Amino acid sequence: MHIGFGSDVSGWREADYALWTDTEELVGDADLLVTAEALIGLAVGIPTLVWFWRVRGNAEVFAPGEHRYSPGMAIGSWFIPVASWIIPGRITFDIWYASLQDRYRGRPGEQGWGTGLYWPGRTRLAWWWVSTIVFSIAAAVLVFLPDVLASAVHYPEYIDFGQMLTAIRWAVFLHLLCIPGAVLTISVIRRLTELQEARVYRR
Repeated sequence: MHIGFGSDVSGWREADYALWTDTEELVGDADLLVTAEALIGLAVGIPTLVWFWRVRGNAEVFAPGEHRYSPGMAIGSWFIPVASWIIPGRITFDIWYASLQDRYRGRPGEQGWGTGLYWPGRTRLAWWWVSTIVFSIAAAVLVFLPDVLASAVHYPEYIDFGQMLTAIRWAVFLHLLCIPGAVLTISVIRRLTELQEARVYRR
């Protein structure tokens, strides 16, 4: 849909003309789209937070005392400004390490984050966390897209088509940038769930 917005604005810029009603409609559609994306984010985010809290509880059973943060921080840390770029990632590393079979872990009671061991999944988690930070920044920027588009419409003097097109191109780029993060998130959730199931049943 953002690409469609870009196509419309490109046409307006080439013609150096657009109806005020058309530009207002595009800004309204962009606002509606961003709102819909936020609601979809909540619909996906809430169950994911619950899952994260549950795997953190399981990890406490697997390796009591090996975690840097309390179980409550598995949810709360996501809502702390700046710290949300650090603490949830650390919690995930702890959960993952605690969920590994004993043969992949260090000495008993040894925290994975404090060892030089390159245990299975460490690289995947690192890339996933980088993509999560990128996603959070992209989402924060996209919230302001409708405002940027609206500020380009100077009724009744002129419309800054260049500003509108630049904003839409950034929106498309940021969305594309988040696709690898979505794939990595699905991969981490599936693999961590499998690790915990295998540890429970000693497979």
